[in-house]
Amino acid sequence: LLATTAFTVFCLTAGKSAADFVINKIREKRLPEPGSSLTFVCLLGSLCGAVTLKIGIHALFGFFIAGIMARESRALSERTRNVISQMVHALFIPLFFANIGLKIDFLKNIDGFLIIFMSVLGIAARYIGAWLGVTMTRHPRVNRSLISIAHTPGGEMQIVVGILALEYGLITEPVFVAIVFGAVISSVILGPWMSLALRRRREIDIMEFFRRRAVRPELRAVDRGPAIRELCELVADQDGVPDLEELYAAVISREDVIGTGLENGIAIPHARMSGIRHPMIIVGRSARGIDWNAPDGQPTHLVFLLLTPQDEDWIQLQILRHIARVMGEERQRQILSRPSDLAEFWEALRM
Repeated sequence: LLATTAFTVFCLTAGKSAADFVINKIREKRLPEPGSSLTFVCLLGSLCGAVTLKIGIHALFGFFIAGIMARESRALSERTRNVISQMVHALFIPLFFANIGLKIDFLKNIDGFLIIFMSVLGIAARYIGAWLGVTMTRHPRVNRSLISIAHTPGGEMQIVVGILALEYGLITEPVFVAIVFGAVISSVILGPWMSLALRRRREIDIMEFFRRRAVRPELRAVDRGPAIRELCELVADQDGVPDLEELYAAVISREDVIGTGLENGIAIPHARMSGIRHPMIIVGRSARGIDWNAPDGQPTHLVFLLLTPQDEDWIQLQILRHIARVMGEERQRQILSRPSDLAEFWEALRM
């Protein structure tokens, strides 16, 4: 117990700093990416897994800790994270499930009652736990159900814990099979459940939040920070809007937490502020493209800056969903990429 605690504390303090240092060096040396970072992350996971085995606990715990160390690195680009995620889902997870299937006869150990019991118990417990947590944060009631639903899938961690319990003889094989089915079922129903919850929300017309004067058909900035400042300048002098520096600080602070660059050349930086009276969407286009650290590694051409009141975060989610859904269509992106002046861009936006 002492060795495990010491190892965990070391990894989540000095270990995170060391991992970030190495990934930064990889970036500074301009080594081939994402291969170099991917190799480092795999080696880090193997090292941590070997250490936890030596301590006397499962290697999966070491890999889990290594994942936290690597994930916290600011130097790791979203494209590299995306590649690592794809590799894990395409290679390691199938091997993980295949290994389980080779060890346990699922057909022989299927128990319908246990599967239903474990599924209902797991989903209900995670939903209630998340509901209590989000309620304690005084989050608006309109978002509590959606956040709670998002926490219901058991996922791979449920199965990992089940494996450990099975190996130590704490549960039987039928119970473990029920745990696996419960994890799969809770993951499968997540999409339809969240879709139903979203449909129950009040629909909005996001065009009422656009303003012609808050549109820039050609951004001068070539970097993310200056582009955000340039868009903030379009509304900073309006009544009921904080000054430029306050606007910029709020948006860039949110951007530093996690990037808002999406795939297909879209970025949606956003912020909630007490000085904003009503939602505003400021739009900018960059023909040359801006590096926004997008998951697909492509430059961003269309930027939607979203500003919403502090106490109306439900509407922020609605607007983000609308923009992401509409801009997910290639036809809409092509329409907005053609205009060359403000009048044409505004008309294209209204379409």
